[in-house]
Formats: sequence, C-alpha cells, structure tokens
Amino acid sequence: MREYNGPLFRDDDDGYKIEDELLPVPVTAANAGELVSLDFIPSFQSFTASKEQQLAYLLLVIRTGVTQQNLRNPLNVCLVIDQSSSMRGEKLFSVKSAAKRVVDQLTANDYFTLVSFNDRATTVVNCQKVVSRETIKSQIDLIDAKGGTELAQGLFTGINEMKPASGMTDLNYLLLLTDGQTYGDAERCVHLGNEAARNKIVIHPMGIGSDWNEDLLETVASRSGGSSEYIETADQIVKVFMQKISQFRSTLANDATLIYRPVQGSTIRQIHRTYPNIADLELTTDPNTNMGIIMLGTLGMSSEYKLLIETVVPPCPPGAYRMADITLNYSETEGRHEKHSANLAIGFNFVESGKPTPINSEVKTLIEKISAFKLQARAWQDIANGDISSGTKRLSAVGSRLLSMGEVDLAAQVKAEVQNLEQRGMTTAEGKKRIKYGTRGLTGSLE
Repeated sequence: MREYNGPLFRDDDDGYKIEDELLPVPVTAANAGELVSLDFIPSFQSFTASKEQQLAYLLLVIRTGVTQQNLRNPLNVCLVIDQSSSMRGEKLFSVKSAAKRVVDQLTANDYFTLVSFNDRATTVVNCQKVVSRETIKSQIDLIDAKGGTELAQGLFTGINEMKPASGMTDLNYLLLLTDGQTYGDAERCVHLGNEAARNKIVIHPMGIGSDWNEDLLETVASRSGGSSEYIETADQIVKVFMQKISQFRSTLANDATLIYRPVQGSTIRQIHRTYPNIADLELTTDPNTNMGIIMLGTLGMSSEYKLLIETVVPPCPPGAYRMADITLNYSETEGRHEKHSANLAIGFNFVESGKPTPINSEVKTLIEKISAFKLQARAWQDIANGDISSGTKRLSAVGSRLLSMGEVDLAAQVKAEVQNLEQRGMTTAEGKKRIKYGTRGLTGSLE
C-alpha cells in the first residue's frame, strides 16, 4: 500500500474487497445544497497507479449559509450551576454575572431556567419566557455557596425543568458549570445524558479550575450531542457563556448526518472532525455495502467544518475514477422541519508511476495535529491502566511533535507532566486538562 508516511491511523487490518468493476468517470465538482455546500481536498493531487490497494486521505469541507427564519426561533436555555462550598468567592460571583448576562441576551420569546446544585438541587428560576429580566436577575443574586457536589441532582432537575418548553423549539440547550468532583453518581450522570438526548436537549458541560472529572463531563456531553469546555479562571466565565449563547442562536441543524457511499471497491476506515476543533467521530459501517454513516449533530449558520477521512482505494490503472458519493442530510431547526441534503462525488486522479506529488500541506498538518491528539489520549489511558512507563513514553512523543509544530507553550506543559511522571509516578489534574483540551484545539488556528 502506498500511504502518507506519517504517524496517524496505523494498523495491520486488511481484507478489503474489490466488488465493482473499475470504470473511469469524470471527477465532479461539489454540489451545493440550499444552505450547505460540500467540497474536498485529496491528500495528493495525483495518486500513483498501482496494482495494490493504497491508503488515501481526503479533507471534506462543509460550509453553511444563513437563514433568517432560524434567527427567529426561540431558545430554550437552562443553566445548571454548581453552588457547592468550593465555588465561594470569585467563581460564584463570575458565574452569577454570566447568568445575568445570558438573561440580557435572551428575548421575550426565549425560555430560561436556572438550577443550582450542591448535594441537592434548587430551582432558582423555573422555566419561563424572559419577560421580566430584573425579577429573574434578583433571583440569581440569591444564590450562595454551601454544601457538597452531586452533579446528577442538578442535571436531573435541569432536564425536567426544560421539558415543558422543549416541544416549543428545537433549540434546547443545557449549560452545566462545576468546579468539583461528583461522588457516587457518575453512572447516573451518563444515563441523564441519554435522557437529555431523548428529549432533544443538548448538554454543554463546563469545568472551571482543575478539580473536576473531564472524562465524565465529556461522556455526558457526547451522549446528548454536546461538548465539554475547560475554563481555567473565573474571569473567563462570562466570555464563554456569551459565546455559547451566540452559537445556540445561530444553530442551523441539530441532526446532520453524513452518508459515505463507496464506489468501485473503495472503503472508508476512519473519520475525524478537524475544525473547529478535533474530535473522534463514530463511524457505523454496513458490512454488506461498506456504506459509512456518521452522525455530525449540530451545524451552525455561516460556519465551516472540516473532516479528515481515511479511505482505502482499490488497484487503479491510470485515469480519473469516482471513489465515493457523499450525502449530507439535515433538517432546519424551525417550524417546518424541512429536510435538505447536499451531495458530492469524490474522485481521484491516478497517473503512471514516476516522481510522486507532494502531500497537500493542509492535509499533512492536520494529520500531524490529529496524531498528537490521539497519542495523548492513549497516554492517559495507559496511565489510568497503571502502565506509567508506556504513558510517559507516549507523552514524551507528544511533546516532541508539539515542539516541531511550533506549539512551544503546550509542549512545555507536556514536558512538565512527563517530569512529574518520572519523579512522582503521577501527573497534575491541571496539566492533564491543559494538554487534553490544548491538543483538541490545535486545529483552531488553521486558515
């Protein structure tokens, strides 16, 4: 197999089947849907014709437009705020300020709920339209810090409070903020993530500081189609809350699904979102047709998303061949729920062997950054399993790769945690979070 000789997606899996006769077809350009367009960049401008299968990468670019109808859709927003003793002081002051700023950003047609929790949950503002901002703000001011942390209590109450308005709109979002570990209810938190998804509620958890379980929050988020956020200091809370509300307001679709239909014996192996941040995407493959289904979830208006797809292409003589057809299906989040699709034919050009063309620079950079992200994830898994030696080696490799990319600050953080492992056999909670969320955001700087 000819492949990019880089560090990503290496295994010994084979058994690919050539099921269709090779027929040269023209390589077609992207087709635009009503609000969504698709385009792609192959890893090589021309691939070498071969009698063997070969790996190929393609960068799928999704661009969305704007629909004024969606801007009139009501939001159903619930804030679930940690009010345990550890939140006392600047953290609670900042989160209350952020909550009041959220109220100012909502309209009289939007729904707002606020639940605070420690070892029990309190409904501070029941689900209601934002018709009396000052009354809602005065209720927010009454929150004080005391008690322990039971995350499931807050999630359960928040989800139930949101349900009466969840049928009024498709824009249902629960913002969770905590600064502490929850004890004894992690499994219930995951089940509540599933419960939120059943009610079309998307959970976006946020952890502030270093003493919270990022793996749990990310699992809860992923069950409902959301993502977790790391907030280092209290003075960042207001900014993050405002960004989230802006994103919620500009939601185009919550149910985007990508269908990858292979042609001429090609197969899809793996897929990663690369922009706006790195994320593993779950791929479901039909064993009979090799068709791949990927749930993308939320698409925002006037946005760009990039997905790196690893494929295996069959032996090909010189010529241009269609390797796959991609369809993106989605429904607008507005009253009519109109279904839309955008389509794209994927084609590669094959030439006689000779001087190989260089790999596309953007694809190469993305492969390197995704590789660093995946490698640090494996390092943490090794460490969690008690294999400190392997975890240390993997983190050291991550640091070297980050340094070669010019990510000096993040590489220094990795080096510090490697030293902690070598000297004490453990890392710091803060360092782990900075590395995990830092590598996830590596592609955010790509043009």
